[in-house]
Amino acid sequence: MRRKNNLVVGLTTFHNEMLRISVPALGKLRQKFTLIIYNDNPMTTISRRQIRHLGYCGELLIINTDENLGELRARMTIVDAARAINPDWIIFCDDDDILSDIEIPDVANDNFAIIQNSVVLRHRVGDLLCAMERPSEIDIDGENVELVRPHIGLAGVPIRARIFNEMARIMPDIYDAIQKIDDKIDFCPPVDAMMWNFTNTLARHINPNAVPIYMDKINYIQNKIDTPRIKYGRLARPARNVEEHYQRVLTKYDDALQGALTARAPRG
Repeated sequence: MRRKNNLVVGLTTFHNEMLRISVPALGKLRQKFTLIIYNDNPMTTISRRQIRHLGYCGELLIINTDENLGELRARMTIVDAARAINPDWIIFCDDDDILSDIEIPDVANDNFAIIQNSVVLRHRVGDLLCAMERPSEIDIDGENVELVRPHIGLAGVPIRARIFNEMARIMPDIYDAIQKIDDKIDFCPPVDAMMWNFTNTLARHINPNAVPIYMDKINYIQNKIDTPRIKYGRLARPARNVEEHYQRVLTKYDDALQGALTARAPRG
């Protein structure tokens, strides 16, 4: 695992059956990368044989847990594991989504993220099956299949590994603060949006000239067919005033990060 690989794809999973969606699609990608899977379900064990059986034959690291950490800490565990590979870029993918393209263009050093477009599957299982087999042939009709242009968030976006390494250095200082914020809300924490905000803040903390770059192409397919009201014992999303609730909690996360950065700043 110490051999240099330019790209790591990080995949977190709890309901392991969802890997039947994400892993076969990864197996069809032509670019070379290392796949790191974090299994956040302590009641199951994922083996290399299972992943090979799903069609992925590239570089692979599987981390099975003995406790449920949640999406944030699971992703950060992948970042820690990726240091042995020393990649230039890391892309996260949800276990029920499809990463359809991982091409990394030659961009400026100041470009810390490559924002692209995504497709959202809303209603029909047939669309999901088509996406799994032939992602380039999806019919974007604006109702059952929607185009998100650009796709803003962490999942599906290539991020420079040095930004995640800085995040891994800071996160232990604010895990408790984040947990206190999460304990006061009755909906699932917006982890993806929080990590995207953190990525932007830390990129500019490292390099004031840091900016993302946009490529007008589709590289990620979001599976929103299964949208339960309750998820992991909480509301999947706020019952009303969704954006207002999300923005309020994201502001609290950002304040916690800024407090940690201020505390670490040189004095005198």
